[in-house]
Amino acid sequence: MSLHTHWHDDPGQHLHDPEAAPSPEDHMIFRLTQLVILLDEITPVNSKGVDLERIGYYDFLAANPFAIFKDSDSSERARLHRAAFDERQLSYASTGSRFANRRQRLQHDFAILIGYGLAAPRAGGYGVTDRGTAFVGALTALYADQYRESVRVVHTRLKRLSDAQLANSARGWLKTPSLLLDLYGSSDGIAEERTGRLSPPLNPQQAGADRDA
Repeated sequence: MSLHTHWHDDPGQHLHDPEAAPSPEDHMIFRLTQLVILLDEITPVNSKGVDLERIGYYDFLAANPFAIFKDSDSSERARLHRAAFDERQLSYASTGSRFANRRQRLQHDFAILIGYGLAAPRAGGYGVTDRGTAFVGALTALYADQYRESVRVVHTRLKRLSDAQLANSARGWLKTPSLLLDLYGSSDGIAEERTGRLSPPLNPQQAGADRDA
């Protein structure tokens, strides 16, 4: 199945039953496409890779940029408004739990991207491939351009921070420190965090084996 499948789905199809409407990030193809756009912007071909821990922050905060940018950040907020991002989204009320859920999916999502050949291990972490760049270039949805602009705004701010500074800042932005689970936790990440048992990091060779199976 191509990742282009469903990217052009009508976003209003659930409006008649808003209670049943899933979050866009609940759709795997939507998440994967966002990740490829993100990688294409922050890890262009032949550049240093970015580790999965940092990508997890970039991924969530690019989709929820007003968690970072407050009233004093007038320039960044203006760019985000022009890209049709809105700080009045109700989803900002639960950023901590949504961040934890999204990070728990990240290892699995990356295994799929590697299997598709859209991302690959690289010195320093992971990066987009030539195939991933071509995939992003073929996207025609307006949201793809809007999301890329958010990635640029967020990346400009976050790339200045060390890993420790980024993790510390995120605790303030997400308002829920207890939900900053380890990136490699499973769906039972909260219980595993308490007992100290964590899943192993992504194995690119295993991702390739899964693809070839």
